Amino acid sequence: MPSRTVAKAISILQQFSVEEPQLGVSELSRRLGLTRSTVHRLLASLREGGLIEQNPSTHKYRLGRTAVDLGYNAIYSDPLLVTALPYLYFLSDQVGETAYLGERRGDEVATVLHVLSHSAREQMHWYDRLPLHASSSGKILLAHAEESDLSAVLEQGLSGHTEHTVTDPAVLHEDMARIREQGFAACFEEYKLGVNAIAVPIADQEGKVVAALTVLGPAYTFTRDKAMASLERLKAVSREITLKLASPSD
Repeated sequence: MPSRTVAKAISILQQFSVEEPQLGVSELSRRLGLTRSTVHRLLASLREGGLIEQNPSTHKYRLGRTAVDLGYNAIYSDPLLVTALPYLYFLSDQVGETAYLGERRGDEVATVLHVLSHSAREQMHWYDRLPLHASSSGKILLAHAEESDLSAVLEQGLSGHTEHTVTDPAVLHEDMARIREQGFAACFEEYKLGVNAIAVPIADQEGKVVAALTVLGPAYTFTRDKAMASLERLKAVSREITLKLASPSD
């Protein structure tokens, strides 16, 4: 259990995201329920360690270069991430869309690795957190969760993000059985209108699903037909990653 000061510093770092890369003291104070003076003091310590930087133009704060260094170190020290990274580049290049690796974080999917397609860099906003029930990666992870875990998620209510989001627990529960059987999950504009995605599971050496491999793109380029046409390539890449994880010396 981290000390209270360390826990508060960690909570500050966790507020920054792709969607909100810069935050001010007032916003951090409001979100975390901390006084402005406490936030100032913690930010000063984080700045000293290089984990936080201040934008001289906006006076808001953002993650610093040391955070980048730690992120790269985390990738290259994690067998799953370092194994999957080159395959994401391959997959994005072959399909022509964005590829990402998702892991579960509570009731969300964290996109721990992603390779953006050229069109995505110009036209699509990236989300580093996605809902379990309304994303293809989330559905893969939820479908392979323990039944008690799945029931808990279904019982807490399913928020609607678009008109296509499945919000009926009974329907989603049926979807989970189908996803396990067919080995993939597809979401067509369920989280964001105009965005389609398809995902397959990645298992560890014991056969436990630990991540979801996903291809995502604009609905006008990554159509339903194109998504389904990419499925065999997705499954092949997933098998390759699983084999590499089982034979790390190869």
